[in-house]
Amino acid sequence: MPLPQPRDVVRLLERRGLEHQLVEPSQAPPLRGLGDVEPPDLDGRVAVAVPDHTRPVPLVEVLRVLEPLLPRALLIFATGTHPMGRGDAERLLGPYGGAVRYKIHDCRGSHTYVGTTGRGLRVEVDSDFAAADRRVTVGLVAPHPWSGFSGGSKVVLPGVSSLRTVVEHHLRWYSAGRPAVLEGNPFREEIDEAGRLAKVDWSLNLVLDGGGKLVYAAAGDPQRSFRECVEVAERLYVRRVEGRFDSAVVFADPLDIDFYQATKALEHAAPAVEEGGSIVLVASCSRGFGSEEFERYVRMSAEEVRRRIEGGAVENLVPAIVALRFKEIAETRSLTLLCESGLEVPGAAPSKSAHEALERLRGRVLVVARGGFTVPVVR
Repeated sequence: MPLPQPRDVVRLLERRGLEHQLVEPSQAPPLRGLGDVEPPDLDGRVAVAVPDHTRPVPLVEVLRVLEPLLPRALLIFATGTHPMGRGDAERLLGPYGGAVRYKIHDCRGSHTYVGTTGRGLRVEVDSDFAAADRRVTVGLVAPHPWSGFSGGSKVVLPGVSSLRTVVEHHLRWYSAGRPAVLEGNPFREEIDEAGRLAKVDWSLNLVLDGGGKLVYAAAGDPQRSFRECVEVAERLYVRRVEGRFDSAVVFADPLDIDFYQATKALEHAAPAVEEGGSIVLVASCSRGFGSEEFERYVRMSAEEVRRRIEGGAVENLVPAIVALRFKEIAETRSLTLLCESGLEVPGAAPSKSAHEALERLRGRVLVVARGGFTVPVVR
């Protein structure tokens, strides 16, 4: 089923006479591209941690910048706890597929202890990353429902961290995380401290516009380059709205390869919708739920997921937490899933067409374009 575009939805709402507001990323000309980035002058063996296949990073363009390092570099796809296949890696590497050494991080593999944060989080990172003479990270900076913004040291935690570190971090702080908020966000603060403990030498952070084109690149000191990109991403993706809405249509792209990723758009938009309201989530979900583990938790009741988390019955806590956050939204709002792949999700009513889905909307309607990154903030 082909998915509608945000402006298609706006026209349908206008025909129905429903009051609505479209929020979408602001337009920005390219401000600073990869051509303005000087490759790092690093000696010895270099480990380069890059985002996995769930993030729309222009990896081939990034590798052109890093070419002087590649003969002595190991590229590590920072998957966190996400599953990823070699086919995904080869697709992202493109012409560099046979020219660079790479590995896909395994959160259950070999890790090295690099220190403990001030709050007591024991940080263990990929042993190849820790053993390198120099460490480089590449991040995509955009709003994230828990860490405020993605990118920066998030490539370290959860990116190349052990399952034990990731689970402990998420269990302690996920409920305190906030989208587009860094200050006073312990979920993010632990991530930043983990990056310092891992001794990252150089970081490249990127910001994409609403169309997926690179508009800003900052490199060098990990925290400085990250904060530079946050300023740009905030202007692009954090949109102010007046009051809460009765309903919303949320487009989950560009993070809609699977339902696991698409829930980020729900978490961004739900606070702008009144409890008892309706949300239509528009997502591709070409890879279904994303993992069998996540699907298993989505099919459980919220009470059962909570019981397993609180009782320590879940080894990989992250899919369980994501499923629980989805269920908490589904308990307080009426959800409809308009999905290109035809995926059916417990807790979300399926819809066969945009017209059918929009019939379930009432009152004042919020339409969120690029909802994987766009955050509507109620004044």
